[in-house]
Amino acid sequence: MENLFFYFLIIGIICGILFEICKLTKLVSKNNLFITNTVNFIYFCLIGMCFCSFLIKKCQDELKIYILFAFVVGIFLEQISIGFFFTKFYKMVYNTIIKIVTKIKVTKFGKRITK
Repeated sequence: MENLFFYFLIIGIICGILFEICKLTKLVSKNNLFITNTVNFIYFCLIGMCFCSFLIKKCQDELKIYILFAFVVGIFLEQISIGFFFTKFYKMVYNTIIKIVTKIKVTKFGKRITK
């Protein structure tokens, strides 16, 4: 029972990390609602299928409340701990890439590329 709880807790944390990566599309697409909602829909469909397949594989088709609780707590723990650092990191990387691209556009070579 305890192994199953921690197993689904870890799966919840991994799903939270994947959600942080999906939130990167919001930054890249400049808050385009269609792209953001499409990526979120695909993410939740895949996570739902993964959760159900792990549930069937590990729990012999039984949904126990502590398993669902462990999954949700795993996602919540990731959001309040690791998620903050992911957000800071990919914003820093995105801003660095934008600065490099704008510097390249100003050069003679960059003007030729953008024509």
